[in-house]
Parts: sequence; C-alpha cells; structure tokens
Amino acid sequence: MNFFHYKHSRQKHLHSIMLPSIVLTFIGSNYLCFAEVGPLLEWNTSFYWLYWLMVLGFSVSWIYAGAINKEYQKAQAVISETETKEAILQAKLKTLSRKEREVLNLNLQHKNNQQISDELFISPSTLKSHINHIYKKLEVSRRQEILEFFG
Repeated sequence: MNFFHYKHSRQKHLHSIMLPSIVLTFIGSNYLCFAEVGPLLEWNTSFYWLYWLMVLGFSVSWIYAGAINKEYQKAQAVISETETKEAILQAKLKTLSRKEREVLNLNLQHKNNQQISDELFISPSTLKSHINHIYKKLEVSRRQEILEFFG
C-alpha cells in the first residue's frame, strides 16, 4: 500500500467517524446540561450562558466537519477521475505489441525516426507502420499528442 492510498484510507476513516461523533457528543452534553448542571445551577443565567457557549462550540465543529466533508467529496471526485483515466490508458497500452511499445518508448525519449530505425534495426517504412498502429491504438494523430498524453 503506497502513501497516497494509506492517506486516502485514513481520511475516509476520519470522515466516517467525525459527524456521528459530534452528534453523539452533543446529545450526551445536552443530557448532562439538562439532567445534572441545570438543576445544580437552579436554571439561572449562568446555566443559559454555559449552554449557549456549548451550542456555539458544537455549531463551529459541525460547520468545520461539513467543510472537511466537502473537500473530501471533491478529492474523491478527482481520485475517481484520475483512476478512470489511468485505467483507460492502461487498457490502450495493453493493445500495443512488444515492438510498438519499444517504438513508443523511444518516441517518449524524443528520438527521431532515423534514430529509432537504427536502434531497432528496422526500415523507416516498418517504423512508420508501427507509428501508425500506435496512433490508431492510442487514438492520437500526432507525436506531440503522445508526448502530452504521457507528459
């Protein structure tokens, strides 16, 4: 498990316990205030100030948790989109032959057609055929698009 997935699972766990724990703590605090503290302070002004401070504190916590939840949802959307793009790219790469992958690799190293032909011991016309197959399989039309695709 890499750091990104560890961090993601930790955030998911934090998100799943944050809001319920705030609610349960608020309910417990209300019980204590009304069953124990209120009668002890004889329901005077101090009790009401204390209660409103408590409500304010929980409200701030709730708003903060909501903001974290929104950021979590945005991050989830980005992760999902990235994983989908990666899966599509992986599927396209699997369709390439071994020789096409070699040509693609050399293309990504910014080598020109002559250098690639010389290195792979193939004719320029065979190289062009491989390049056309790569373009078709990766659904691109120019070498620059390939560089951008993997850049």
